[in-house]
Parts: sequence; structure tokens; C-alpha cells
Amino acid sequence: MASPAPKTRPDRPIDGFEYEECEHLVDDDDPDTALCGVDQTGVPWNQGYPLCQACMAVAEGRMS
Repeated sequence: MASPAPKTRPDRPIDGFEYEECEHLVDDDDPDTALCGVDQTGVPWNQGYPLCQACMAVAEGRMS
């Protein structure tokens, strides 16, 4: 029997938060779309989650 394919990510992130539990950064021109492209319509701000690393990379100019 073949061994199962490896998982692409761990069951839980190292920091203990779920993958969806992160704060996304938005632009004033489009507050319903995060810098990483995730829809933020109706999502409350400042929930106390870690910042989205993709949003941070865009904000810092490391991604476009």
C-alpha cells in the first residue's frame, strides 16, 4: 500500500490561531477588500488576531 500524500500545512498553525483568524489590512479606497484580496465586507476590525502576513507584505511593498 502506498503511503499517504504529505499534508500541505499542519493541522493548526504554530501560533495557536486558526488560519482564518487573522486581521486583514484594507485600503481606504476599497475597505471591503483586504490588501491580499480577501473579501472583508461586514468583517469587524480589531478582533485581536495576528496580522495577515500577505497583507503585511503588500503594505510593505514586498508584493504587489
